[in-house]
Amino acid sequence: MARRTWTWVAATWLAGCGAETGASVDDGPDAIAADAAGAGASDGAVEGDGAPATEDAAVADALAPDALAPDAAPPSGPPYAVGYRQSSVTYASVPDGDRTLRLVYWYPAAAGSEGDAPRYFRGLVRRPGILTDAPLAAGGPFPVLLFSHGSGGIAEQSFFLTEAFAAAGWVVVAPDHTGNTLVDMGAPITRMFFLRPQDARAALDAVWTDDVFAGRLSDRAFVAGHSFGGYTTMAAAGMAYATEALEAACADPAADEGACAVLLDPVVRGLFEEGFGDPRLLAAVPMAPADVVSGDPAAIDVPVLLVTAGRDETLPEAAHADPIWRRLDGPSDLRLDFPEAGHFTFSDVCTAIPGALNRDGCAADNTPPAEVHAVVRDVVFAFARRHVLGLAGDEPALDAFSSEIGTLSSR
Repeated sequence: MARRTWTWVAATWLAGCGAETGASVDDGPDAIAADAAGAGASDGAVEGDGAPATEDAAVADALAPDALAPDAAPPSGPPYAVGYRQSSVTYASVPDGDRTLRLVYWYPAAAGSEGDAPRYFRGLVRRPGILTDAPLAAGGPFPVLLFSHGSGGIAEQSFFLTEAFAAAGWVVVAPDHTGNTLVDMGAPITRMFFLRPQDARAALDAVWTDDVFAGRLSDRAFVAGHSFGGYTTMAAAGMAYATEALEAACADPAADEGACAVLLDPVVRGLFEEGFGDPRLLAAVPMAPADVVSGDPAAIDVPVLLVTAGRDETLPEAAHADPIWRRLDGPSDLRLDFPEAGHFTFSDVCTAIPGALNRDGCAADNTPPAEVHAVVRDVVFAFARRHVLGLAGDEPALDAFSSEIGTLSSR
């Protein structure tokens, strides 16, 4: 397949795009902006471990419980109870060395289990019906979903999808991308382009060796992610990179010297030339992905379901989703587009923290996120059942898709 040069990518990198500043690739923290979450978050919250401060707990308890009830699983069998637990993994990243990630797991819980309801978004959102540290359900082996959050986001940002997969019998693992989360946006953004895909691999390693899940998982897995997590999704699925144009761009006197020093480091360049594809991943679902450092999506050899929003202001379709779709060339690739949705529609921030954002998917004239979430769940489940579980031909959500709010396109 033809390899895309980095002419546009290098220009974006070297024009600033947050490089070496810690700023979000989305021109602001993605999905759950720190200042937006601050509408209820307090400095007393335990950062990153899900424990709420007293004030945050009061805010969470005041939210309408009906709006926070667990989302229904699709009609693929009786839903499991949903377990939730947190862990961590430390791995040797290249070239930074030991790197520690918080991991979040959702999983099918044993019938009759009990457990405290977790709180997401630094304690702001209580999830009644989700069971913290409940035992794993009997049966299996269970397939795996890896989820990657957006820049400035958090592992729990799109629980409309992750919880539903657990209810349907999947084990979901979602890392916090250290240095690029709601609570720690300190890492230079340039480094995240090669650290995030390594995080994805480490998270997969962790779920298969975790004491709770070891020996209970199948070898069938796929990856999904939102925004910068959409980039991470494509990188982990096997996107290719070409680096020659970057050298030429860095020769320009106006180039960002800090970014070039990182990106032209021989070790880093070797990472991109080798790529980050993980053969354990059988499909990919990038949602509102960033087409930055995106290399060549045509090199992805597994089926891709590209989920996009027509009114995405953060990563406009014309500059991001449309070019990605044009370059994807797999026979099973699909695009699910919602013309009146926005960037943050594919997270839970609009409904879980009302008023945190009032634009780009959360506005009154956007398609209500709950309606989009229902369609996304159905189509992603159908896509995963076909291309990850191998249940071909039994998914009308793909073959006879019908929706008043979205369109499903094939190659």
